[in-house]
Amino acid sequence: MLARIKKRQFDGFKEFVQNMEITGLNSRTQIFTAGVLEDPIFMSWVMKNIRTFDDFLKLPTDDIETVLMSQEQMLSLFAKCIFDSGEAAISLLETDLPRLASKVKDEISYLSEVTPQEKESARYYILKAARKFQKEETIRGFSWDLPPQDVFYNKTFKDGVGEIRFETGVLAAQGEFLKGRRIGYWKHFYDSGKLLAEGDYMDGLKSGVWVFYYGNGNIKAQGRYFDDLKNGLWKEWDRAGKLTEIEYKEGVKVAI
Repeated sequence: MLARIKKRQFDGFKEFVQNMEITGLNSRTQIFTAGVLEDPIFMSWVMKNIRTFDDFLKLPTDDIETVLMSQEQMLSLFAKCIFDSGEAAISLLETDLPRLASKVKDEISYLSEVTPQEKESARYYILKAARKFQKEETIRGFSWDLPPQDVFYNKTFKDGVGEIRFETGVLAAQGEFLKGRRIGYWKHFYDSGKLLAEGDYMDGLKSGVWVFYYGNGNIKAQGRYFDDLKNGLWKEWDRAGKLTEIEYKEGVKVAI
């Protein structure tokens, strides 16, 4: 998944980060999980650089105003972003954005309801616009924390048991290599040191039963892989412990 991105080095890295920023939470989680198993070091740098709408609100006032005044629909989108956010949002408008406060309040008054999907879409649009201005050096915020050059090159491992570690020294993954590929039982870890996933590889591809965990140790998902693709019945638990069963065929969800 990451080979083509890493081949483009810093340009590919920035584009990948920005695509992750405007991807829905469920899809982002799936991409993150696949990426961190493939290359935890690269993905740790990606996560360092991902910005959210809350980060947008922390930009200097001039930067926020530049983005919100750039297009006619921006103020109505911003109103959707903070709709039903309580007094804190109104206070932020009056304190940090006094020149736009009345216009945004007017936009909010036109809204009777904003669905979670509409709010999420509006936030992604504004975030994407902010990144565009960053690229053009029109705003000062959202500076990049770019990885060192060697992060873009795959490390070669000798045959036998090997370890991959984050830059902090914390263990990221541990298992056996054969001819440069992962084989047998492997464990993957969060950068906190907590177990992320465990399962088997066959010739570098995930195979057989795999189990994924939340950072608190609770099981997140369990099921089988075949040639790196989910196959058969998978059990997935949300953070509250609610179970969902999903059938996969060659990595694609099917009705059960």
